[in-house]
Amino acid sequence: MVEHGKGHPDRLPPGEQQITEVEADRLDEDGRHAGRLILTPDRIYFLDDDHSSGSHDDVIDHLGFQGAEVTGDDTIGTLALAWGDQGRVYEGDTIELKAFAKAIDDQLNP
Repeated sequence: MVEHGKGHPDRLPPGEQQITEVEADRLDEDGRHAGRLILTPDRIYFLDDDHSSGSHDDVIDHLGFQGAEVTGDDTIGTLALAWGDQGRVYEGDTIELKAFAKAIDDQLNP
């Protein structure tokens, strides 16, 4: 995982402080979107590398967060995040996705 201060800190809203991030592709009906999942003290963000306008970004408030599940083999994994009445699937390095999911758990259940 990438430590605080790397990646897209300029695209986070003012006042948000990055805890950790992981490189991931969002998989959805529009295809594959390369980007980064970023954990902050209050939210989880997916920031799409190709659309700085934010049109393919996700913002997941911790209050509505319902869960994270990682599946995969030794190299490629998927992370399913659920919140409110929504959910998204992200693909990336299995070990890094598991570490990101653990960081979410640590943040929400200290």
